[in-house]
Amino acid sequence: MNTFAKKVTCFVLSLTMLGSMAACAKSDKKSSDVVEAANGVMDALTALNSKKLEKTGEFSEDALRYVENMKDNQAVSAVMKKASYEVDGDSVKESKKKTSVKVTVTLPDYEAALDDADGAMDAFIDAVDDMGKNDTKEIDLTLEFKGEDDEFSLSNGDDVVSNLYEELESVYAIGIKSGDADPTGTETEPTETEPVATETTPAPTETTPEPTPTPSPTPTPAPADTSSDEYDVVIFQDDNVIIHFIKVDSEGIHFKVENLTTFEITIQANALAIDGISATDIIMSDKIAGGTTGDALAKCEIPFNQQIGTISGAIRIVDFDNNFKTYSADLDNVVIDANVTPEAPAATGTALFADENVKISFKEINNDGIVFEVENLTAVVMGLRIDSAAINGKNYKDLYYTGKDIAPHSMGLVLIKTDEVDPNEAVGTVSGQFEINTDPDSFDYYCAPFNTVVVDANVSVTPPAMEGTPILDDANVTVTYKSLSDKGVVVNIENKTDRDLIVQAESLSINMRGIYDVYLSLHTAPHSVCEVVAKGEIDATQQVGTIGGAFIIADDNERGFAYMYLLDNVVIDSSVSVSATPEGTMIYEDSNVRIYYTGTTEKGLSFDVENLTKYNITMQADKVKVNGGDASSVVMSDDVAPYGVSQIVLRCKWESTDPVTTFGCEFRIFSWDNGIETYKAPVAETQVG
Repeated sequence: MNTFAKKVTCFVLSLTMLGSMAACAKSDKKSSDVVEAANGVMDALTALNSKKLEKTGEFSEDALRYVENMKDNQAVSAVMKKASYEVDGDSVKESKKKTSVKVTVTLPDYEAALDDADGAMDAFIDAVDDMGKNDTKEIDLTLEFKGEDDEFSLSNGDDVVSNLYEELESVYAIGIKSGDADPTGTETEPTETEPVATETTPAPTETTPEPTPTPSPTPTPAPADTSSDEYDVVIFQDDNVIIHFIKVDSEGIHFKVENLTTFEITIQANALAIDGISATDIIMSDKIAGGTTGDALAKCEIPFNQQIGTISGAIRIVDFDNNFKTYSADLDNVVIDANVTPEAPAATGTALFADENVKISFKEINNDGIVFEVENLTAVVMGLRIDSAAINGKNYKDLYYTGKDIAPHSMGLVLIKTDEVDPNEAVGTVSGQFEINTDPDSFDYYCAPFNTVVVDANVSVTPPAMEGTPILDDANVTVTYKSLSDKGVVVNIENKTDRDLIVQAESLSINMRGIYDVYLSLHTAPHSVCEVVAKGEIDATQQVGTIGGAFIIADDNERGFAYMYLLDNVVIDSSVSVSATPEGTMIYEDSNVRIYYTGTTEKGLSFDVENLTKYNITMQADKVKVNGGDASSVVMSDDVAPYGVSQIVLRCKWESTDPVTTFGCEFRIFSWDNGIETYKAPVAETQVG
């Protein structure tokens, strides 16, 4: 792969901020601050926002240009719109020179989508859009920070950018179109030719996808063969550009841009609204040569009248050569025609949430998902993401929002996609939670919850039944075991509260044998039920006698609310004989654990850990020695279920290519709920092979 500068070696709505809360509860303030800094990096990185990314740490100009060019690529953007990430608060490691934390990025299975698409970008984007969150690939990143107190700056920015995107070259290739920049910024110099007077906006190619239709609030859109009056109104001007509004038609919103600089710039749109109606399906990235005037088109579907009163939004002025930093032309009800008094859009749905910044209403369900009306009451572009949503008490797991932000003082219809919705279902109640951002220069979102709002009192609401054997039951949440599948443990979850709750499996064991790297982290809407899989490698044919492990229950709207619920090998079938015997060479023993070295795997150095306590134990490692030499790039933060045997894996690098014969390290052992005080378990160099 071509990478920026030189080859660098080794990611929505975040699905969850639970890593941050876990760190606050079980570690010191510095750990919490590092996790918060990591969330900032990952928010910007997965959003392909180089402007925000630059504020989080050290990046070369080439790396930032790389991110911007990736954002221009429609195939890459389709993948990243469905990206989520989890910051592992347990993995924070501190040394004299740096502090690091582990992050797992979950992407749609783009390789399968490439196979289905057979070279066609439209088909690729459709395949990605159709994927649920079980059709995924994971990428592990290590973020390194320098700094003190709450001021942490990413120090390995170029490595992180490269590691996240190095596998996406094939995706970039399918999305490339005439005029696209190489993502690395190292494209071949064009052959020198005489300039030709043409429009600067390239004609669409066969691989350019049309915007996904999104319903719009009133007024009704003009017919496809008409356009608004044509204007030539300057809506923004500075030393670099003069931007003119021209018209609106069935293609979208037309602008004319005067480039006052001597170098090429790119015009993009973050959010746009005409007469108070916000478009949430914008595609725009037009290049304007230095010292020229060119057309720019924000492709979107938006209702318009013959005469246009105002425009709002944010237009980004991008310079990939970094003569200046990317910035936004912010527009708040800029007047196009003073003789026009736009009719303020009115919500037609059921009110769910309102404060001084935003009003959110439920509109309808359709074949693609759930439609909300969102009104931005502020003078800035509003960012939003979905945490949870439930219809008639059924919590939807696979939610994703693929649209843009909401322009100032405007209303937009927001489509939250999900494969689980039944468009023919009569809607009685809605519950869930959005997160709202009103500061484009920060990563701070606040929660906008809505608790079981009645949409139609005539609809009889019967939430899904809780199937299976209860394994967790308290005042807030009930979890039942239902079955095993090839993908993991199938459970039912009921949120019994008036607020959105995160339910996360820290560890799970079947018949006292732990599931390595089990993953379940789910936002659940108020008073809702859902079926979900705790993913992990497992023998789905085995009979289940007991289930052990630990769940964390947390409220993202109240950072102090988080607790652990321990499963003490709950009996599912008493007729099944249950036992778990550790394997390998025992290298450490105390009153809490026995640790056995079991060998090397493709994942790293593998161990069996026998947990002798009723607590969930988290294990990390430092000062690792392999075959007498110091190991580097040490990464480990694994959980061991109560009263069971679990595999843990230590990822590291060592110089010797010989088989591992000796091993030593300093394990760090603790429990999230402080049932076991943090302590070090040193393992002297021991013969293991």
